[in-house]
Amino acid sequence: MIREMDLVSYLPVFMRNYREPAAALEAENEEFEIVWDTADRVLRNRFIETADEYGISRFEAMLGIYPSEEDTLELRRERVRSKWFDRIPYTWKILLQRLTQLCGDTGFVLTHNFETGYTLFLETELELFGQTQELERLLLTILPCNIVIDSKNMIPMEAEGTAPAAGGACLVHTFRITNDWRENNVVTVKGISGGGVSCFMIKDFRD
Repeated sequence: MIREMDLVSYLPVFMRNYREPAAALEAENEEFEIVWDTADRVLRNRFIETADEYGISRFEAMLGIYPSEEDTLELRRERVRSKWFDRIPYTWKILLQRLTQLCGDTGFVLTHNFETGYTLFLETELELFGQTQELERLLLTILPCNIVIDSKNMIPMEAEGTAPAAGGACLVHTFRITNDWRENNVVTVKGISGGGVSCFMIKDFRD
């Protein structure tokens, strides 16, 4: 609730003690609160930063953006903001600004190697669903075709606990039936995380 209404307080002092007008205005308080809430929602939906899902959907319709069901509201805002402030010509400064909007001030490292080739190196730490797809769209839109981009997204993770390791063996029997029958047994041992025994049988029937 944005604003709590008290219409009785707008009456002149000498009329506040009359029950009829006071009761009528008290009944209208709830309706005026709905009006205030609706007006506040309309105002907030005029700005990308404060728009709700309905407001963002209006921006997306204007910009030709089609979100998926898994997209969060914040990701949809980032996508709308990225395309809304899109302008050409694209420069190094514009690229840095767009990356900052998506990754944050310290969420990326961008370097280049223009002396030996047209290559950009980008390291990011994007964790939310759909952010890497938005980064790809951003780079494909801004970078010219003669620029090679080497992008790496690293998600920091901390884990504590014990990870047991075990070994396993794989027994493979190969049967080849020809005029003279021979059996070839091959045992392959490979270190894996976990344990188990696998058995494969291959049959080859020939005349």
